[in-house]
Amino acid sequence: MTSCNVLHVNTERGWRGGEAQTLLLARGLRKLGHRCHLAVPPGSPLEIRARQEGLPVTPLAVRGEFDLAAAIRLANLLRALRTDLVHYHTSHAITLGTLASFFAGRRKTVATRRVSFPLARNPLARFKYTIRVDRIIAVSDAIREALSVAGVPRERVSVIHSAVDLGRFDPLPDRKACRRDLGYGDTEFLVGSIGHLAAHKGHDVLVEAAARLAPEHPGLRFLLVGKGEREGELHRRIAAAGLGEKFRLAGFREDVAAILPALDLLAFPSLSGEGSPAVLKEAMACGVPVAASNISGVREVIRPGEDGLLIPPGDPAALAEAILFFSRDRSRGSEFGRRGRERARAFGAERMVEQTEEIYRELLAARQP
Repeated sequence: MTSCNVLHVNTERGWRGGEAQTLLLARGLRKLGHRCHLAVPPGSPLEIRARQEGLPVTPLAVRGEFDLAAAIRLANLLRALRTDLVHYHTSHAITLGTLASFFAGRRKTVATRRVSFPLARNPLARFKYTIRVDRIIAVSDAIREALSVAGVPRERVSVIHSAVDLGRFDPLPDRKACRRDLGYGDTEFLVGSIGHLAAHKGHDVLVEAAARLAPEHPGLRFLLVGKGEREGELHRRIAAAGLGEKFRLAGFREDVAAILPALDLLAFPSLSGEGSPAVLKEAMACGVPVAASNISGVREVIRPGEDGLLIPPGDPAALAEAILFFSRDRSRGSEFGRRGRERARAFGAERMVEQTEEIYRELLAARQP
């Protein structure tokens, strides 16, 4: 398609999977010749990283979902950039962009939905996903189904799984060096969990599973990477279970590509709300087997018995058994990891960018006389 002028709107102040995907998409579209501009909160990690990559950015301070002043500023930006298409990457971005469209006129619009929490409980959410949004990208079939149940026409929803930059993991760094840098030896079995420390991520389940295993399996170690509102409570639970020497909370780390290869197993005990978790694909790209909750979104990434094991959500006994499965036979884990590396190719960034570009092409072609 001929190049188009796209404004990407993301209202998140932090750095999580959605922001990584926004940057990955804008970078890929630029390589294909499209003009991408980002409107993001001032001083946010996304603003900083986008500028470092030479992507044009306009800081957009937003006080809330219905910030009329921010919507007017966004409308002015749409007019100034002569934008062909607007891509919303957060729920609040949809509301602001919809308000802005009443001041700056309609553009073709795409919204990405990354979480599987149902819309049916929130009439306003259903409304904003159907008014003045031309196409929705769901990052999993489960999310598309949830949108359909909420009343969003299925023909307006396309499924494009979130992607990983496979180039970050090829070649892989030396495993022993990664473990040494983290302070682990060759004999310990290292279980890692990477992500935001929130209640629905199920880290309590991992702590309880570790408490069941620790007395009889002294070689197990657990590494939690991430920040979040549950950090303090997790510290308390780990201490209360007497697991202080087994667990390490490493905080937020940008060098995931240097952490994943050190793991013997990635634990993903999430309870709900997952779309298409990128960390699962990153683990597979590093040849690391996965023990993950059997919930929507995850089932579309992990093939049980091939590149990982799926366990009932909220079941520490089942998670403990999965950990033992891999710790007892590391060669089995290596085989799972090899198949995972092959599987990860299906989630490369180039495929995601090309599929998104195709949606843009369809929408912009439809506006032609």
